[in-house]
Amino acid sequence: MKKFLFSISVLFSIISFSQSLSRGPYLQSLTNNSIKIMWRTSDSTNSIVKYGNSPTSLNNIITDTAHVKNHIVKISGLSTKTKYYYSVGYDATVLAGGNEQHHFTTAINPGDSITGFKFWVTGDFGGGNNEQIKVRKWFENYLQSNVVDSWLWLGDNVYNTGTDAEYSAKVFDNHYGYDSIFRFLPFYPIPGNHDYGSVNGLDDPSVHKGPYFDMVEVFKNGEMGGVPSNLEAYYSYDYGNTHFLALNSEMYRVLVFWDAFGTTFKTWLENDLRASTKKFKVAYWHQPPYSKGSHDSDDAFDAIFMRVMREKVLPILENNGVDLVLCGHSHVYERSYLINKHYGQSTTFNHSTMLIDSTSGNPDSNRSYLKYTYGANKGKGTVYAVVGNSGKSESENGKMHPVMYKKYAADKGVGSMILEVQGNVLTATYYKETGEVFDKFRILKQDTTSIISGIKNNSSVNELKVYPNPFTNSLIVEFDAKEIKPTSIAIQNIIGQLLVETVWNGKSVIGKNKIEINSLQDLPSGEYIISIKQYDDIVSEKLVKL
Repeated sequence: MKKFLFSISVLFSIISFSQSLSRGPYLQSLTNNSIKIMWRTSDSTNSIVKYGNSPTSLNNIITDTAHVKNHIVKISGLSTKTKYYYSVGYDATVLAGGNEQHHFTTAINPGDSITGFKFWVTGDFGGGNNEQIKVRKWFENYLQSNVVDSWLWLGDNVYNTGTDAEYSAKVFDNHYGYDSIFRFLPFYPIPGNHDYGSVNGLDDPSVHKGPYFDMVEVFKNGEMGGVPSNLEAYYSYDYGNTHFLALNSEMYRVLVFWDAFGTTFKTWLENDLRASTKKFKVAYWHQPPYSKGSHDSDDAFDAIFMRVMREKVLPILENNGVDLVLCGHSHVYERSYLINKHYGQSTTFNHSTMLIDSTSGNPDSNRSYLKYTYGANKGKGTVYAVVGNSGKSESENGKMHPVMYKKYAADKGVGSMILEVQGNVLTATYYKETGEVFDKFRILKQDTTSIISGIKNNSSVNELKVYPNPFTNSLIVEFDAKEIKPTSIAIQNIIGQLLVETVWNGKSVIGKNKIEINSLQDLPSGEYIISIKQYDDIVSEKLVKL
C-alpha cells in the first residue's frame, strides 16, 4: 500500500512539473487600449488570462483552448492610461499573478502632447553577469520613487549567440535576468548581432527566424501608429507626442547592397517619417554610426554595419527631423552634441558646418538643445547616444569621437538611461549603476506659438547674427532689413513663457543694421530667445547668458 501511494505521489509530481511555468509572464505590444501577455509552460496547455482593476477582482477572463507551450493572449478594449492586474494559467490552475506585482498600465493616446512619459533604455545587457545585476538593482531602486512606462532594448539582448537557452538563463530568469520586471514593464525591442547569432540574417528580412523573433511580438501592422512594415525585423509606433522607429542594423543584404530588399526598407522608412506629425522623433537600433568604444566606427572591418547605417540611413533620418538616435553595441556610454550631416569617418567631422550646438545641452547647467519647428533651421540637428554598457564591462581605448560631448567607459562601470518626454521637452539622463547621474541633456522644440504668435518664414528680417554668444553683459545684434520699419528686440526665456524685457525699440534701415544692447548684467545666467520683430514678422535666435 505504501508503495502504491508513493507511485501516485510521484505521478502527481511529474504532472505538476510538466505543466509548470518556465518563462514569463511578460508584456508585449502595449497600446492605449490593448496588450499581449506571453508566457511559456514546460508542457502544452490551454491559455487563460484573468484581469481586472485590483489583484483580488480579476473578473474578466480570456481563454484560448489551443494547447501550446508558448502562450500569447491579447487583451483588447482597455481604457487609456489605466492600471490593470492580471493572472495567467490553464484550466483551474493559476501559474502566476493575482497579486500586486503582476500588473500593467495602458499607454497614453498617440498624439497626447500633455501627458508625459518615461522609458528605461538599456543596451547589451544580457551577459549573465554581476554588471547586469547591478544595473537591474539600480532600476528597481529607481522605481521606488518613479513611474516608468516602458522599456527600450537596444540589441545584444543576450550573449553569446542568441539561443533560446541563453534567453531563458540570462534574461528571463530571476537571478541574472528580469523576471520581476517583466511582470509589469512592457518592452519594445530590436535585435543586435549577438541576437542574430541564432538567426538567418543574410536574406530577405521577412524570412528572418530564430529565438529572438519567437520571443517578441512587435507593431509590424501599425497597431500603435506609424506606417506598417509588415515585418518584425523593423517597425515604428507612436507613444504620446513621440514617434519611435525601431530599426535593424543587422540586415546584411538590405544595408550593404541596398538591393530590392533595401529599396523596400528605404521606401518604408521615408514614407513612415514623412507621415508622422508627432512633436519628437526617436530612432533606435544596435550598431552606432559614431563610436570610439569597444567598437570603433572608423574600423574598416569591424564597422561595416556602423558605416552603412551612417552613410545610408542617417541622411533619411536627419532630412526628416529625427531628434534623437539611441544605439548599443559599443560597450560604453557616449553622447554627442547636437550635430547635422556627418556621414563620413571621424576625421571628416567639420565643426564649423556640422556642429549645430556646442554646449552641453544639460538643463542642470541652464543649457538645452533648441530645435525649431519652422523657418530655415526647421528640424535641423540630432543627438546621438550609445548606451551599450548596461551589462558589459570592457577595457577603455582612451579615444573620443569628435561628435561626442561625453563618454563613460565600461571599465569604469555600467549603467542605463531614462528617457523622458513632457510637452515640447525631451530629457535623457544616464545613470551609473551606483545611482550617480553621469550625463543629462535636453532637447527643446521651439514652436512658433512658444515665442510670439505670427512668426513667418518669409520675414523681412534676414541674416540675423547675435554675438558674443554666450554673452555676459552686452550684445551686438546684426540683421539685414528689406525696408524701413518699426522694429523691436525682445529677450524671452527658453520656453517662451515669460517676456523678460523689450531691450530695444526703433526703426530699421534698408540693408545692414547693427545694434548694441548693453546693461544686461541683471539678467540671470541661463538660456534665452532673442526675437527681432517688425509688425507680424519675427525671427529668433537662441542666447546663452553666462
